[in-house]
Formats: sequence, structure tokens, C-alpha cells
Amino acid sequence: MKRLLQCLACCCALLLGGCSLTRLAYDHLATLLRWEAGDYVDFTAQQNQDFDVEIHKVWNWHRRTQLPLYAADLRGLADQVRAGPLDFDQVKAFSDKVNLHWQDLADAALPGYVKLHVELDDSQVSELIRRIRKDVEQRAHKRLKRSEAERRDKLVDDMQDSLKQWIGRPDERQRAMLRQWAAQVELTTPQQEAERGNGVDRYAALLATRKQPGFEQRVRSYVNAPEEGQDIEAHDLAERDRWLRLLAALSATLEPEQREHLCQRLLDYARDFEELAAEATPGDPGGGS
Repeated sequence: MKRLLQCLACCCALLLGGCSLTRLAYDHLATLLRWEAGDYVDFTAQQNQDFDVEIHKVWNWHRRTQLPLYAADLRGLADQVRAGPLDFDQVKAFSDKVNLHWQDLADAALPGYVKLHVELDDSQVSELIRRIRKDVEQRAHKRLKRSEAERRDKLVDDMQDSLKQWIGRPDERQRAMLRQWAAQVELTTPQQEAERGNGVDRYAALLATRKQPGFEQRVRSYVNAPEEGQDIEAHDLAERDRWLRLLAALSATLEPEQREHLCQRLLDYARDFEELAAEATPGDPGGGS
């Protein structure tokens, strides 16, 4: 859920899809986000204009204040990688930094998110909920229609593809670690997928109050509070911990060329973020605090 707010973070996936795409993706972020939002809401001309204004506020703030932080974090991680294997605490510390950056982005985007939602009429909200519900159901069906073996194989394939970008081709020992990790993952159950789907009802109830006083605070609570329920929240936290432990274990197996590949990859992104930050409009306060 929180789809219009979360679309602000789609740039992260684009930026990490390949260094050659970083500048292209970031410099066209407003257009990419409008396409993403357009999958869920058909804006009027005025709403499109307001969307662009709010996106550019957050975008300018993000370029000016956040990209330098990302670059510094990546350079620090590269130094740690070059010094030797990372332990679990180091991996978790970096993951926690990423989560804090996401929270800062969510906080900066919140006023614009609220403004845009208040402007939606009842028919737009109804269609938004219908499209989100359809998306959630399709994603759940796609996951659950696979056999257990197929789901675990996909975990291995996806993780192996990700590793190739960061360290080069994993060796046999590393591939065995991926298979062992995938075999231990607690796959989501139909009941847990239903919990995720129940979040659509909560989102619909929230939007029904968008014209009432205190909507911004209710949105903030919605964004910050666990959305799907205690069972799915506990599942996601446990799997995050398992994934971080896998990354720490893999760090200890890196060959010198893989370690150098990872360092250079991190530094490439850091340089890209620094160059993008340098292009920020001087004196533009953007959308953050």
C-alpha cells in the first residue's frame, strides 16, 4: 500500500539497476514517477500540475541534501569492504542507514502526498482502491501459483543475478550458500498473503477521511505503523535478518577480484550521486526540512 508515496522510492531501484542508468533515471525522475502514479490514478490537468510541483519540491531537496549522504555511506562501505570481510553487525548497520534514508524521504514527501490525496474526488479514490486491490491480488496469485521448489529456485536465481552486478559471477561455494539460504526461507502462506491484502481495506478507510481534520497525522501513523498485521510483520523481520546474515557470510568468501569489483561498484555509485548532487539548484530549499 501507500502506493503514491512509495512511488517516490522507485528511483532507488532504477539507480541501483546499473551505473550507466543512474543519471538518466534521476534526471527524468519526475516523468518516471508520473508514469508510476498514472497506473493507479487518472489525474486531472490541475492535479497533474500539482503533482509535478510536489515532486519537484521533494526531488530538489533529495538531490541537494540526500544524495551526498548516500555517497558518503557508499564510500564508507567501500572502505569497510576493502579492509576485509564484513560481519553481521556491519551489514545490519548499513541496512539500518538505508532504512533511515527511506524514512527521511517518506517524511519529506508526506505534505505533498497529503495534498494530492485531499484533491482526489470519490470516483478517483474508488478507482485507485480498485487498481491497488487488483495489483495486490495479482502479485499474491503469481507468488502462490508456483510450487515450493519453483519459489525457492526463483529466490536463488534472483539473488544470483543481483550478486553478479556487485561482485561478478558467484563461484560454486557461493552458489551453494544461496541454495542453502533459499532452502531455509520461510515462504509466505496464503494466510499471510491475505493479511497483505487486508491492508487495502485499511488504506481505503484512511482515504475516506481525507477531507476531515487531522488527515496528515493519520497518514503519518499509517506510514510508520506496521500495515499488514503482526504475523506478516514478524515474518518480514525474520527474513530480513536471515538475508543480512547471508550477505555477511558471503562477504567472508569473496575472492580478491570479487572484493575489488564490489568496491569499484560502490565507488561508481558514490561518484554518480556526488555529481548529481552538485547539479542541485543553489538556494532552492526543496521539499524537506
